[in-house]
Amino acid sequence: MKPQVVIGRCSSYDRKRVYETVAAAVDRLGGITAFVARGQRVLIKPNMLSARAPDQGVTTHPAVLEAVIRLVQGAGATAIVGDSPSGAIKGVQRCWRKTGFEAVCRDLGVALVNFEADGSAERSINGNRYHIARSVLEADAVINLPKMKTHGFTLFTGAVKNLFGTLPGFQKANYHKLYPHPGEFSTRLVDIYQCINPVLTVMDGITAMEGHGPATGSLVQANLLLAAADGIALDAVAADIMGFREGEIDALRIAAERGAGVADISSIETITLDGSPVPKISFSLPSNRLMKAVPAALVRLAGRLIWVRPTVNRDLCISCGICAESCPVEAIEMVDGLPKIDYTECINCLCCNESCSAGAVYQKLSWFAEKIG
Repeated sequence: MKPQVVIGRCSSYDRKRVYETVAAAVDRLGGITAFVARGQRVLIKPNMLSARAPDQGVTTHPAVLEAVIRLVQGAGATAIVGDSPSGAIKGVQRCWRKTGFEAVCRDLGVALVNFEADGSAERSINGNRYHIARSVLEADAVINLPKMKTHGFTLFTGAVKNLFGTLPGFQKANYHKLYPHPGEFSTRLVDIYQCINPVLTVMDGITAMEGHGPATGSLVQANLLLAAADGIALDAVAADIMGFREGEIDALRIAAERGAGVADISSIETITLDGSPVPKISFSLPSNRLMKAVPAALVRLAGRLIWVRPTVNRDLCISCGICAESCPVEAIEMVDGLPKIDYTECINCLCCNESCSAGAVYQKLSWFAEKIG
């Protein structure tokens, strides 16, 4: 049977409307009891990239988290919520509070799990070892709540990329250092996805992000909520809606080759709750998308002319130093209270961009890169 991806239209984060849309989408997939059972402990993993307010469109909206928690509790299961965001080194509590997750979990009596303090356990796959948050591996089921966004490094971030946040501590930065090429890095993302194998994915695409995501792109009112048992299929449908070419997202291509999910749009049953055609939205896609098509030899010859790199807006910088502490190759140092980037060491992994809660680190393009993009 073809995997099903259900798309619901929802034009606001009104809690009642979000709950009704999420519940209807999950019902089309067989209902929440097709994924969790009474008495189970269910780990819900939202996108909590950094300490950002919900209206900034960087993190999963708390209304979507609330809807899924209520469904899980309605099935008689126990929900817990966890993540390991950028900047957790400065304390994860401010991330819970700023994103609105803390208030939702408090109101619904749900425990928040600090992956940094919770410990980890080792899992091996394809000859690689990963230390994943213990609460994730010990849960009876995992539900994945990604945000619909572009990404300057991997081009797209969704169900697969969101589970990278199950690695606590400095592991995430280390993987960026070890695997600076998007293809190599995406192989590791698929490994982690397969280790966790979430039972259900619900994507927040009401307010999505285009351009130079995942933290400083422009917001798009896509007005969509997507749900699927196959997170690869969900990502493939979301990427198609956004305008990516099939096979363009490394992680989806790798996952499909391994049989971890279905990425071929023609092999996916896409269902819209209102019976309308699957939407096509003209997203502004990352400039690195078209730069990948430039022959490597040409890029080497024109390396001084064609580049995309993180840059600091000094007017927005709050001198917290998180970007420097998050850099996996130590290419950033704080000088007179402001970050200074050594571009001879920078690997353009965007850890600094992701971790900056003030939005002061953005992706700057050279003149030629802008023309290519």
